[in-house]
Amino acid sequence: MRLTDNEKAELWGMRFVFTNADVGQAIGDFTQGITGLLDSGDPENVHRAIAGIEQVKSWFQQMHNFFHTLGMIAAKAFLEAEFPDLPWENIEFAQNANRSGADLFIATHRIVAELKTTEPCNKSKMGTVPVKFGAQQKQNIDKDLQKLSDAKYSEFSKYMFVTSPLAYHCLVRDYRAKFPTVTFVLLRNIPDISRPISK
Repeated sequence: MRLTDNEKAELWGMRFVFTNADVGQAIGDFTQGITGLLDSGDPENVHRAIAGIEQVKSWFQQMHNFFHTLGMIAAKAFLEAEFPDLPWENIEFAQNANRSGADLFIATHRIVAELKTTEPCNKSKMGTVPVKFGAQQKQNIDKDLQKLSDAKYSEFSKYMFVTSPLAYHCLVRDYRAKFPTVTFVLLRNIPDISRPISK
């Protein structure tokens, strides 16, 4: 796989953050603070618990951003196989997960894509209702698929990448017929692919 210098720097940074993180200490401060509060009622323990959980929350946010970056790099690996002649060592994928516009836009080669690390959250407890996207998830996916299907991308290769097998299942089941020009891809070692519907 041909990574840019920035992508390599991002991967080094990810490794550094969690090599040096004392996750055990943060979780220990949280649980000991709660235990101390229950045992003694001393309010100092509340602040110990808050400090621990704030650190864990910060790591979860970093993990979300890392997940998106790794998903983008997995998308790059997939697209390298699709378009092997492109100069992938010069095409940047390690970008801010919250930036505006398409997750991936390569105008010079007419490729546009969105990446979702979403896990469908509307699940039946008894298995009687099919798994589907929650209301907010569905709204975001509809918006991204509409964006990919915009007329300005009519000559582009369009992709919706997902990292969850359940999300891929829901995409193919619920959106394949509605968005016939978008390729759906489940990013894994051997990707699952739902190609555009031929007319």
